[in-house]
Amino acid sequence: MIGPLLPVLRILLSPPQLLFALVTALLLHSTHALDLPDVRLEAVGQLGFAGDYAGISPYKSIKQFESISDPGAIILLNNDTYELLGTATDGQIFATCLVPSTADATTSDLYVGGSFTTLNGTFVNRIARYNPTHDTFETLDQGLDGPVYALYCDTDAVYVGGDFTVPVGATNDSLPSFGGHAAIWHTGNRTWGPVPWRGFNGPVYTITRNALMNTILFGGRFEATGDGYYFNAISSQAVNLGAPTQVSSGNGALAGNFSDPSNAVCQSNQSGNSQPWLLQDGVPGYWDANFAYPIQPSVFRISNVRQSDYGTRTFSIITLGTNEYFELSYVDPTTQQVTTCTTDCQLSNDANVEYQDFTVLNSMSATGIRVQIDSWYGQGGGLSNVQIFQSDIAVYAHTGASGSASPCASTPSASTNTTGNWEDRFVYGTYQNFMTATFPASELTTSNTSVTYSPYVPVQGQYAVYATTPGCIGSSTCNQRTQVDLTMQFTPGGESTTLTIDQTNYDDKTTLIYSGFVAASTSAFQPSITLAVAQNATAPASSSTVSIVAESIQFIRNGTNATLVSILEYSPSNFTQNITPAWHPLAEQLTPGSIVRSVDATTGNLLYIGGQFSGLNSTYRGAVSYDYRQGNGGAMVPLNGGVNGTVYDLKVIGSSLFVAGEFDGTLTAPSESFNNVAEFDISSSSWNAIGMGVDGAAANVVPSADNATVTFSGNFSHILQQPTPGMANIPSFGNAAWNITERQWAQPKSLIVGQLVSSHALNETTQILAGGILGAQTYRADDAAVMDVQQIWSPYTLASNSPINGTVHAGVFWHNVTSDGQNKTVVIMGGRFTTNNNVSNLALYQDGTWRGLGELDGEVSSLHILRDTLYIGGRFHGTVGDTRVTSFAIYDLAHQTAQDVGSVYGSEQGSPGTVNVIQSQPDGTVVFIGGDFASVGSMHCTSVCKLDTQTRQWNQVAPGISGQVRDIAAANNQVTVVGDIAVNNNPTFAARTQDSSSWTAMSSSDAISGTPSAVLNGPSNVIVAGSNGSAGYVGTWDGQQYSSLAQLGSSSDIRQMLFMPIQNAPSDARYPPNTDTMLLLVGHLELQDHGNVSAALYDGNDWYPYTMSTKYDGAPGQLQQVFHETRCCTVSEIIHHLPVPAVILISIAISLGVIFFLVAAGLLVLFAKRRNSVKDAPEPMPPYIPGQNRPSSLVAMLDAAQAGTIGAGATAAIAGASAAAAAGPSNEKGVVDTSSSPGHDFSGFEAAGAAAAAAAGGGGGGITAFGALLAAAAGNTSEEASDDNPRLFYAKYPFDAKEHGELGFDTGIPIVVTDMSDNVWWMGCKDDGSGNPISGLFPSNYVTETKPSLS
Repeated sequence: MIGPLLPVLRILLSPPQLLFALVTALLLHSTHALDLPDVRLEAVGQLGFAGDYAGISPYKSIKQFESISDPGAIILLNNDTYELLGTATDGQIFATCLVPSTADATTSDLYVGGSFTTLNGTFVNRIARYNPTHDTFETLDQGLDGPVYALYCDTDAVYVGGDFTVPVGATNDSLPSFGGHAAIWHTGNRTWGPVPWRGFNGPVYTITRNALMNTILFGGRFEATGDGYYFNAISSQAVNLGAPTQVSSGNGALAGNFSDPSNAVCQSNQSGNSQPWLLQDGVPGYWDANFAYPIQPSVFRISNVRQSDYGTRTFSIITLGTNEYFELSYVDPTTQQVTTCTTDCQLSNDANVEYQDFTVLNSMSATGIRVQIDSWYGQGGGLSNVQIFQSDIAVYAHTGASGSASPCASTPSASTNTTGNWEDRFVYGTYQNFMTATFPASELTTSNTSVTYSPYVPVQGQYAVYATTPGCIGSSTCNQRTQVDLTMQFTPGGESTTLTIDQTNYDDKTTLIYSGFVAASTSAFQPSITLAVAQNATAPASSSTVSIVAESIQFIRNGTNATLVSILEYSPSNFTQNITPAWHPLAEQLTPGSIVRSVDATTGNLLYIGGQFSGLNSTYRGAVSYDYRQGNGGAMVPLNGGVNGTVYDLKVIGSSLFVAGEFDGTLTAPSESFNNVAEFDISSSSWNAIGMGVDGAAANVVPSADNATVTFSGNFSHILQQPTPGMANIPSFGNAAWNITERQWAQPKSLIVGQLVSSHALNETTQILAGGILGAQTYRADDAAVMDVQQIWSPYTLASNSPINGTVHAGVFWHNVTSDGQNKTVVIMGGRFTTNNNVSNLALYQDGTWRGLGELDGEVSSLHILRDTLYIGGRFHGTVGDTRVTSFAIYDLAHQTAQDVGSVYGSEQGSPGTVNVIQSQPDGTVVFIGGDFASVGSMHCTSVCKLDTQTRQWNQVAPGISGQVRDIAAANNQVTVVGDIAVNNNPTFAARTQDSSSWTAMSSSDAISGTPSAVLNGPSNVIVAGSNGSAGYVGTWDGQQYSSLAQLGSSSDIRQMLFMPIQNAPSDARYPPNTDTMLLLVGHLELQDHGNVSAALYDGNDWYPYTMSTKYDGAPGQLQQVFHETRCCTVSEIIHHLPVPAVILISIAISLGVIFFLVAAGLLVLFAKRRNSVKDAPEPMPPYIPGQNRPSSLVAMLDAAQAGTIGAGATAAIAGASAAAAAGPSNEKGVVDTSSSPGHDFSGFEAAGAAAAAAAGGGGGGITAFGALLAAAAGNTSEEASDDNPRLFYAKYPFDAKEHGELGFDTGIPIVVTDMSDNVWWMGCKDDGSGNPISGLFPSNYVTETKPSLS
């Protein structure tokens, strides 16, 4: 800034030059303003940051953050600084990909997919593009109508997979092309397009490229392609739960609208079912469905009760008759993780979850099922809706119209419609249900009796259609049967086909009635088969009654193509060149019903597949490889059995396969204790543990850019440790990094809280991270960190097993001068914590080791240091050194001994008091403590007390105060305290005493409605800060009136205030005004333009964040104290300056005054000369006489000095100077520049000095240039010094040169003064150590004419 340069400017520049320099400096300052204030760290030394946090960062970017409350986030890691690019406000982020760039990767587009609809306030519908050039998130047309789980970015297209149907806004004619669950975004023309096979019939969870095969692999939970080419659907058919299916219950509600189990059938659950089926309060029960024909359930879709204080928590499903449990798989709505269950299936009570799908893993045929409810939310259980699906496309004929009674089904269902008199008949011999129509034989040619079957065909294709005709023996109708026509319509607009079959069969018969193409069911068309009396039917010979029967029609898709189970491989090049097949399943498929969550194709010839599946005969589970080189085009190769659970993600790094999921061992060795993460060694084909694993499901595997580490993330909070006594688990923040080479968990250098889904390296210093990130900071630290004057940070990790609720409240620096002369900086911290070597609550850190100063049980709240004496306050009891202490202690750091001055007690007998703050007078003679206590030692002293540091005697500060003191400001005879206090039993927030006789309380009329938590002495009053519940506040109090300075957000919690010296800043504003400082606030601060920060600078107008921190759970961190190495940061260290406008005005006035004086003097001289008629002409130069001309001023001074007190040594110096002058001009440069002195020749000065020094020293070895100057100055007794008449002074105090042009020196050395024209700054020189003079500026009060005694 300008202030430190003013002394130099005043001396070196003339008034006009000073004005120009000031204006130039101001212009430069405004042109090259810094974005953030630059603290003058050399004035404060190292800074320590104590608080409650797990990570901390210096503030460098407006995009930094402390905490994220949204479920998804995209983060930029730029030169170790985490910046928030965007958040998903209403859903999660599941996948990202980066479009390959031939130029700088930092300009590559990032695509983000998930369940969100909004990113950074932009409505995007589950997918968006991040444009790094404009720093914006952009929509992909109108997005998609369901969640996105997988993305793969190619050079000109983005492949998208998930659980969606079509792009939002797609036209009706384009809907059949998409089919669902997969789509392509064309980056060139920015339009959506379908995949060539028109999608899948189930969700896609992973998309990856096989570079060797030049193919793209899609994995998920699907069995069919939308074009109908591949089809193996397991859940396409909704089972009719209307008549003739019978539903019943056990322990249902005894009465009222909620007792009918049919309430759980065909109820709309969109806005909440007002009449669900409920159990009796507090008891388990069941819901049954008995079918008229056997079914093979594949999916159960269940909706929970939406009634307040009711709902099913856990349940199971069994087959009636065999009582076998269905093994079910489902996606947990909270964690989005796939879970399996049999007897303890969880049903969510989240009102936003419309239903949950439970997929059957162990397929069984059943004529009835039971949903057994075992536990409940609130008072009792119940169900709102039950739907059952099966894979068979079969239509059963019943009078209940098999599909019409199921309007609640979320997918279309098959149906039958009847004309005429039909009735259901049950045949006990064969246990069959079918329909029978009976009419007189005379009506055979006129009867309109018929039944129309309308199947739901999910995909088009080649089908074989079979009709089942029950035998006539069981129903005793053999003499009544005749022929029927089956009229089939299988394509829209096509001609119908009719086939006649005879129903006079004795036994059940299945007849192939059609083989060919069948179109898929749509809203506009549904295939149909109508059964009616044949046009040429013959009447029964022995009966006057005719009977026709109707049972079922079954559609079986022709197996001409390979089945499709959850993986499809696509070749874009084959598709472009019309080479078939362009897409196909793997040559060997997984077992039906498998779910594929991850595929890694890094090695090319081998695929690694992870998910939820099992091989035939349990040959593999969870993870398997696929080798293209084996079998007939490829074969599954077990990975030594795989794992005994589900794998959610896997990645190949080098020769290792890393897997994450939900398992605890391998399939062959379930006791391996893998705990959700594991490594498969590809070279040795063996499984290895990753430490002891983690304590929850791991969902993602994210390699580092250099593949040195791999990060596992998921729904876990700790890294598990060996089961050793005293060995606690390590907090992991939802992610944990494994060092691949060292085979151990890596100590993170930075903090990331939350689940990490992906990481993309843009260059060596820049990455993009995405996922459920809650917080991220540059340095991982346990509540404490130190920053040195070079802004190098040293974060402390107190202990790997430190409790997450630990806090460091206070810290100090101590300079330990060791016996060998080393000056080591020691950090001492107090709080509530335990270090890795079991030091608790008070610890000293030196040479990389924590050392205790005693054993304290409780909490240390405040530390204060005076020279080598440490003052300790808090609420604790125990020992410091060998001394028993309670809530207060003194420790001599140099001698490592405690000093007993009495303990601090509360109001109850023997109970510890609380010391919140320790402060001292600026001169260190008195120490003040404040808190909530009743006595100190044996003396009654409440809330605030003082200790004489010399006599170690306690005294009362002033009588009449009580309550909880939060902070103290002490200066000279004035003490101010703030907190929840009372003066003479009258509540107040602040009080002041100046004479130790009484307290002056803050008036109740002052605009403070909340407790102050910090106070700081200002230049003319005190600054107080705190929170009133609705806002944080900062203001000044002069002992009479409070004035507001600034307001902060409602969550602000201010713990400390300091004055920080500022070197540079964007603005010239400072606080206090006209100083070089800003006010630093410490704690948890909520700033309007910056959000949450942990420390911020205030210049009287604007806030500048200084540090940010984050806690273990992702919440904003809080600093308790910023402690500093040097004595600083109080009002006594503030440097005051005149306001810049005043400096400019003064400079202008001086310049005008000098100009006026010169003009006036010139006019007076002219006037005098004219009056005296003296001719104005220069004086003639005297003739040059060799040997007689000498530098008049300096030589005259030297002659005078010789005649006076210089002595014999100076005589030689003068003689040498005269000789040098006689010899003519010299090219040697002395201490004075002679080029601007035409009337004098100083070339002999250095030689004269050398001669003088030689004479004084008695020999030629001590000849120096400074010696001559020193000898010349020693005899000068003139009042003012100049270049011609230097004066000798001695350094009274040491002076440290801090600015260019200043002269630093130690006490006692001689100083030759050459300019005394300024009252404050003088010009002079000293010996530079080699005998030559070095000149500069120094304060005039640092030197004296009398040589000081150094004893």
